[in-house]
Amino acid sequence: MSSTSDRESRLSGLSRKLGHELDEDFRRAGNRLRDILIRDFEREIALAEVFVDRNDLIEAAYHRTLAYAIHNTLRDLEMMIG
Repeated sequence: MSSTSDRESRLSGLSRKLGHELDEDFRRAGNRLRDILIRDFEREIALAEVFVDRNDLIEAAYHRTLAYAIHNTLRDLEMMIG
């Protein structure tokens, strides 16, 4: 299991490899990245609903969490690209 510092270190390492931060990825990928994230958000919401209907609250919570994270990323991206 990874700790907060492990995850932050891995993300920092990826930024160093890419040579830029996430906001630069947002600017470069723009609308295409937005379209992918919207598709992924819709998929995660649909999966969460399926698992709620099956009364599988663990899987529902997992997919809801992913949808929430994607939503927040989309909000940030949309603020940057307009």
